[in-house]
Amino acid sequence: MQWPARDYGLSRLDAYQLITPAGEAPLAHVRDTNCPCVAEIRKEWLPAGDPHGGLHRHLREVAALLPRH
Repeated sequence: MQWPARDYGLSRLDAYQLITPAGEAPLAHVRDTNCPCVAEIRKEWLPAGDPHGGLHRHLREVAALLPRH
């Protein structure tokens, strides 16, 4: 719940209420309970924000300046 709260300005409770029904966690061949899994949410379901402190936006701007071959 930390990254939606941080990157999209949600409270932890609002982030929890968003992620709980909208999150997707496909699992297969679970053998070890200590093994991590991935949870996902569709980008179009997230509120407007500047994820990762604007890092993605900055990288897109830098990439636009690079010469194309």
